[in-house]
Amino acid sequence: MGEFVGIDPSGAEPLMHRMSISKDILGRTRPGLETAIAEAGASWTGPQGVAAMHRSWAFFDDTQRDLKWRIDTLKQMVPGAGNGLLSVFFTFDNEAEAVRQGKADARPIIEALKQHEVENSVKSWRKVAAAIAAIKEKLDDPAYAASLLAALGPDKFRTLFMQWMKDKGPAAMDKGLPPALLQQGRESLGPLAEAYANAERAGRLGEEWRKFVEETDPGVLTTLVAMSKPSSTLLNHVALRVLGRPLAADAPTSPNWNLNILVEAYDANPQALQTLLAENKDAAGWLLHPGRFMQTGVPGLEQRMANVLDKALNPSSGDAATRERAWVNIINGVGADGSPWLGGQWIQSTIFPKPGGSPISRVLAKNVTPYLDQLARVQAKESSPKLKQLYPSTPWDKLSPDVASRFMGALMQDKSAASTLLDAWHKYTVGMDIGRFHPFDGDEKMRAGFVIQSALSSGAANMLLDGSAHAEWSDDEYADWLSGVMLMPVDWLSNKYWPIDDASAATARDRGQDDLKDKMKKMITDYFDGKTPETAKSVADKIITLQQSWVIESLRQHRQAPLTDTDQDMVEKAFRGRLFGALTDALERRGG
Repeated sequence: MGEFVGIDPSGAEPLMHRMSISKDILGRTRPGLETAIAEAGASWTGPQGVAAMHRSWAFFDDTQRDLKWRIDTLKQMVPGAGNGLLSVFFTFDNEAEAVRQGKADARPIIEALKQHEVENSVKSWRKVAAAIAAIKEKLDDPAYAASLLAALGPDKFRTLFMQWMKDKGPAAMDKGLPPALLQQGRESLGPLAEAYANAERAGRLGEEWRKFVEETDPGVLTTLVAMSKPSSTLLNHVALRVLGRPLAADAPTSPNWNLNILVEAYDANPQALQTLLAENKDAAGWLLHPGRFMQTGVPGLEQRMANVLDKALNPSSGDAATRERAWVNIINGVGADGSPWLGGQWIQSTIFPKPGGSPISRVLAKNVTPYLDQLARVQAKESSPKLKQLYPSTPWDKLSPDVASRFMGALMQDKSAASTLLDAWHKYTVGMDIGRFHPFDGDEKMRAGFVIQSALSSGAANMLLDGSAHAEWSDDEYADWLSGVMLMPVDWLSNKYWPIDDASAATARDRGQDDLKDKMKKMITDYFDGKTPETAKSVADKIITLQQSWVIESLRQHRQAPLTDTDQDMVEKAFRGRLFGALTDALERRGG
């Protein structure tokens, strides 16, 4: 048993940083000073000379290295302890002893492996397992773990896992192992997996391990993950190795347990998934390709993946800036041109039917709603490029409006997700309280406020209208949805600008709005059913005209001040200027 150690990392780590600075200063000063002392020769008056300077640098270096070893070991032995003093009995007295023992303990493993490669028997493997078991109580020391791995080397380390996995099925190396087999293997190989994870977490793996992840079969890598507690860095490296494979490599000839293992690891560390999605622009598209999780052959995986995404993407998860970058990459991945989420080739596949919709769509819809304002700004920027106050902030400013619309369309393949998005848009528009601003006010700021707010509301509506054309709904369902979206401008105009105190009169007005919605819906369904020779553009034009006429007639019936020519132009722009194009495109995509 080594010494009892107590250290507060929050104080020790800044001290180590200052020692690094001191070493750097000494290192830069030393050559010039050595030259000056050599030139001075016997006339040098300094009492200690170069040796004192070398001793000072060595003292900082030795102390820093020893302190780092202690902190690394403490963090391994007391994981997740938070801030403050950490104390524990160390396995070794110093780093040098840990390194020597790691190297020594590798020899029996190497010899047992060599014998097993010749005999290939249950008995010879038991000797390998016994040699590995001997290291189990020493792994908390990362210097020991790194020394052990250095002595084994990547090739022998990999071979140990491959020797055990080779009789676990033809797809084990490629597609990983089920939980029951992993539990069996953990008894013999678990200590090696922990040694690798601990040494990697402490940053102590040598250069020879740099290519280990790229050169090792994905099934072996996920086995390592499943048998240890990997750092976020290691977990994400393995994930990229697994997810970056062509989809054809994961064809459903046998269950693909690799993704199952990743989902379980990210369930324990959702922040790692958030980081992966934020830092790698391709990861979201790879992970969320419908074929990726539909053809794994692992029951319930899609729902568990949805649960993990919920942990990683909910508005209270992790760092806000990281989460937003993750969302931009997700939207780009799911909403890419030619996205597999659209067109029905996966979501509505006859091979993988989805009668209940997608839990992943529902989770994404729920968690993207806090960013509806940024997405509305993406759309509004395109329609009103001169209004710079409408522009989205970083990183949303890099999104394409078409990509954002396709992303919404992908989610709308699930009707529940579509309802979530529409409800969020309603709340977003109502929450703006557009009534704070008046379109006819003499104050320029009031008029500008109305323009800005209505542009944002319409921007979100445009995005949903454009995306809704991809939704796999019946014509009647889709017509109802479209007419509900188109009714929103009528809602806020009638409620904000000619409020009615009389309850019966207000009810009559609201009933009139319902009648208006029914008329719009009939126009749309007639177009879909081919009952009218009208084009999408003429149908949209008639819907816009119908809305305008309803507003003007409603004003007259409720004895409001008549609209001037300027006011009527504003009302027309509220309907036509911001929604006409999106409605026309939605009708054309759906087809009559």
